[in-house]
Amino acid sequence: MNLDNLKDLNVAIIGSGGVTGKALINFLLKKVNRMILFDDLEWNNLPDILKVKEANSKDIILGENKAELNKVDLAVVSPGIPEDNTLIQEAMKNEIPVISEVELAANKLKSNKIIAITGTNGKTTTTSILGEILRKGLEQRVVIAGNIGRPLISIVEKCHKDDVIVVELSSFQLRFINNFRPDFAAFINFSLDHLDWHISEDSYFNSKANIFKNQISEDYAILNYNNQEILNLKDKLKSKVLYVGNNKEDINQGVFYDDQIIAYKDGTEENILIYRGEVSLKGDHNIENIAFASLISYQLGVSSDIIRDVVYNYHSESHRLELVLEKANFEVYDDSKATNPHATRAALDVFEKPLILIMGGQDRNLNYDSLIDQIIEKCNYTILIGEISKIIASKFKAKNYKSFIIARDLEETVELTKDFILNNDFKEKLTILLSPAAPSWDMFPSYKIRGQRFKEQVEDKLN
Repeated sequence: MNLDNLKDLNVAIIGSGGVTGKALINFLLKKVNRMILFDDLEWNNLPDILKVKEANSKDIILGENKAELNKVDLAVVSPGIPEDNTLIQEAMKNEIPVISEVELAANKLKSNKIIAITGTNGKTTTTSILGEILRKGLEQRVVIAGNIGRPLISIVEKCHKDDVIVVELSSFQLRFINNFRPDFAAFINFSLDHLDWHISEDSYFNSKANIFKNQISEDYAILNYNNQEILNLKDKLKSKVLYVGNNKEDINQGVFYDDQIIAYKDGTEENILIYRGEVSLKGDHNIENIAFASLISYQLGVSSDIIRDVVYNYHSESHRLELVLEKANFEVYDDSKATNPHATRAALDVFEKPLILIMGGQDRNLNYDSLIDQIIEKCNYTILIGEISKIIASKFKAKNYKSFIIARDLEETVELTKDFILNNDFKEKLTILLSPAAPSWDMFPSYKIRGQRFKEQVEDKLN
């Protein structure tokens, strides 16, 4: 379908009540013949939508059932709407084109250089660091958008043709693309997640891999050499392939890292970009994120001096291994953004005993077995909250791990932590880590609010 001219089309927005849905409405208003809006929430619970509808009564229809899809020429899906959603399946059955917001936006950004980042974990950190390096190192204006909290469609009409766009992309956003083609595309890591949204493991991986789908020989694909599933893509790509890995011998062209350095390698030539001892971010996973950001920046012509300056002075985003309180005998970290087992495993790798882990949240039917083994090995005590608490508790019991308790909420969690501090005297400083390994939606609207509530309780009870 030609997306250059939308004025004669009736367009459905599936998932219109969230940030992306509202951005789509704002963009499409007066550009299409008519919009038909759909959302899981009752319209009375979406006053902003009702207000827009009232002001544009002829241009907007509030959809009530899937039969109304018969009136549309195109369906645009907001991220977070499961691919087995009834409306999506109905549209596909009736051969109505279904695209993501990213596909629509990218069609309007054809003259811009686009750098796209995806992966199960770390994509926000990678995108943020990359954006800061490019803003300092390039003459062009650099715009950051996507899954990082600013829908790509919302920047379309504000962009100039020479702007460089760095976009973080989730599997949701990549599932329904047709022609989206980034100049640089990076797949930073992969582990199972979002199986409540995707119909299968293959669907999840293939959605991520769609980031390379339309690249051609002049584009760059950047692969994680350490991740076999990602590495298996290398012979299927039409673009130039660069690698990031932790073994210098594996990398012919790309970036490698070891205990001392992060370095660019092209054949036999090497250029040190980062000295690891100067990096403030904790954890090997963040070194990997920095390696990806450094490789893209260097490939775009940014000097190693500028890359170093930004990386050395970069501070972690809120709720991602964020140090929120430090006392003489303990320290507290907020890692609320760890919404899957893989992210929590990476966090646990950073710390040594003595360690209290606070984990739990919405049940997504993920595999926690490896994380359970790591917790038993590394944690002195674990406090469980949320939907998955009983599931994890049963796994602990099966392995005869008894150093855990289930708490009602975060308030009780921090109270229990306080009791633990008062009743134990460790020779080394105690680490208290909120790293849930699960989404927040069973108890909180977002991981940010979960992390903020945790910080408030820590400030109130432990400071």
